[in-house]
Amino acid sequence: MKNLLFSFLIIIFAAGCTEESSPTTTTSDKTVTVSDAQLYQMATSTAKAAYFKNSTDTIPGNSGAAHAGKILVWYNAKAKDQLDAQGKVKPSPTFSDSSLIVKEIFNASGARQYIAIMFKLSTASNKGPGDWVWAELESNGQPFMSANDKGAGCAGCHSSGVGYTRMNDTHP
Repeated sequence: MKNLLFSFLIIIFAAGCTEESSPTTTTSDKTVTVSDAQLYQMATSTAKAAYFKNSTDTIPGNSGAAHAGKILVWYNAKAKDQLDAQGKVKPSPTFSDSSLIVKEIFNASGARQYIAIMFKLSTASNKGPGDWVWAELESNGQPFMSANDKGAGCAGCHSSGVGYTRMNDTHP
């Protein structure tokens, strides 16, 4: 009986684990606050499951827009499900919770300047429009647009995009 109970507990514990670590700061109302540090950790340690247009080459950013310089955009395994065969976001995406999209922005000499992060989490207390947690962090993880801003500096421009993403229309 003890072995059966132990096996059952192991199965329950394993079912609760995921391949990617997500924020776990839970409050009594089942919401979580995703910190800039957690976003930085995910953006620097999560396996890059797919790249925009299936390419690891940097492409020109949006001159005169928020993300100038050279950019590289990648998606975690959850977000990858919403890409088509060409590596572009599907026309009517339904990003699930724990979807992560990271845009790395590089200067002319190839050094990473900062990262822009979108993390989908419907239970986040600091989510912005589209249930995305938004942040822009310097290469060392220091925020200059914090997740606590709830996408205030991002969502206005992103609201015209597909599923709040802009790569399809800015880099067709």
